[in-house]
Amino acid sequence: MATTGQVTAAAAAPGMTDAMCEALRQHLGEGQLLTGEADCRFYATDIYRAAPLAFAAVARPDSVEALQAVVAVCAEHRAPMVVRGGGASYTDAYLPTRPGSLCIDTSRLQGIEINAEDMYVTVEAGVTWAALHEALAAQGLRTPFWGPFSGIAATVAGGMSHYAVNYGSGSYGVSAESLLQMDVILANGELIRTGSAGADGCLPHFRFYGPDLTGLFVGDAGAFGVKARLTLRLVPRPRGFAAVSFGFPDGERCLTAMIEAARLGVVAQNFAMDPRQQKGALDRMASANTWEAARSVFRSARHPLDGVLQVARLAAGGRNFLRGASYSAHFSTEGATIAEAREKLAVLRRVLQPHGAEVAASIPTYFNANPFLPLTPILGPNGERWKPTHAILPFSRVLKHHTDVEALIAEYAPRMAEHRVRLTRMLMFVSTHAFVYEPTFLWEDELLAYHERVYPAELLPAVPRHPPNPEGRALVAEIKDRLQALCIANGASHLQVGKDYPYLATREPALAALVRQLKDRVDPHGLMNPGALGLHADAGG
Repeated sequence: MATTGQVTAAAAAPGMTDAMCEALRQHLGEGQLLTGEADCRFYATDIYRAAPLAFAAVARPDSVEALQAVVAVCAEHRAPMVVRGGGASYTDAYLPTRPGSLCIDTSRLQGIEINAEDMYVTVEAGVTWAALHEALAAQGLRTPFWGPFSGIAATVAGGMSHYAVNYGSGSYGVSAESLLQMDVILANGELIRTGSAGADGCLPHFRFYGPDLTGLFVGDAGAFGVKARLTLRLVPRPRGFAAVSFGFPDGERCLTAMIEAARLGVVAQNFAMDPRQQKGALDRMASANTWEAARSVFRSARHPLDGVLQVARLAAGGRNFLRGASYSAHFSTEGATIAEAREKLAVLRRVLQPHGAEVAASIPTYFNANPFLPLTPILGPNGERWKPTHAILPFSRVLKHHTDVEALIAEYAPRMAEHRVRLTRMLMFVSTHAFVYEPTFLWEDELLAYHERVYPAELLPAVPRHPPNPEGRALVAEIKDRLQALCIANGASHLQVGKDYPYLATREPALAALVRQLKDRVDPHGLMNPGALGLHADAGG
């Protein structure tokens, strides 16, 4: 079916009239308003599931001015709008909840402006973390937080709408802690500039001038405004890098070691895996081209001799060094010099050694050289569907939460085996004060339109196919709800709230009322991503 063309009044969904379509085309250019059924249903699908509703159309602006005009047209016609960045969501973040909704695909907004003198960079909404990292590397610079694992697709704007963790999180926290200001388009089409940039002639160099209005639009899941441009602070690209990996006999000792490591404040990146998650990481390394992997590791080294040594260590460690281990954890340190990074590593080793055994640091070395790999993890090693869910916990509650999750898995083990559902764990700490505990479901099921389009095309033919598994799918949803109950009981917070985590429903009454009042002020008709954060899922809701 064609992806463009005139929508007749009879065919148009509620809220998407001929007049609105024509107005959108005037601002978008030829072929950039998609109305075909296949496109509208694909954009209404994420990694986890397909929305019951399709979008009425998809708008693809190529400038901030066009983006602003699209929002203004939606406001004029009272049409719900949902912004989509890289699409690497599994929490219904950009799925429509109302008929006649317009998807705004920001992927064509690719501007990057580096100000090395004032040490900040401004990006447009469609810039990915991988593209930004590459552009900054050419000038010896980096953002403090520099992307999630999915950074080849995930955008900087998405990382602020939903938060992101991973590269740099050990030292610099979540993505928003590297943010200075944003240009935000409100639901009526007006554009505002937060932070120091909110006055004529001022530069976006400082976030904190008066109320932190930048923070109002961070973590909002797109419910309060459309992020058009974002400014992040810069740091010199660290010259020193060192890494260490440890194996642990069980989850409790792994978690205890990670918590003690977090309190040191010396770790740049970290993550840990249970045995099944660990196998997936090793498979990702094994599926890569061996020569390309070695070349990437060599290029990431500080000088040729160090490159030779790093490649030799990777080869010596091989890909079998953790096959017999239980949990494993992987850490890297950074510094202005290699000596500084190694000094931090020595401090870290002393804390880890009483809890486990050191193994070859192949995994963190490999991922430092190849941080943004293709999106193969959106399916499991055997073609399974994939759905993470997580808790952000204080250190004092991590072990209890782990025990509760272990008990839940044991309770469901027979049904999980019957319906071909597995659960893995990814673990990570954020700076010196928070812990990410992320169970991930894998289950045999038919692929979605998302997987068919997004999974690397050259690898897709080799992916095992499974028949529909509605029982397994329902079991995943049931266990996910039980895990959410444990999160509430253990006082967890969440990133990537989207429409999945019960943000508004779990807030204290006065706070929930304030959030609703803010939404009503910036989006009085509830047009921006209805249902996000638990707000305005239905018209007039």
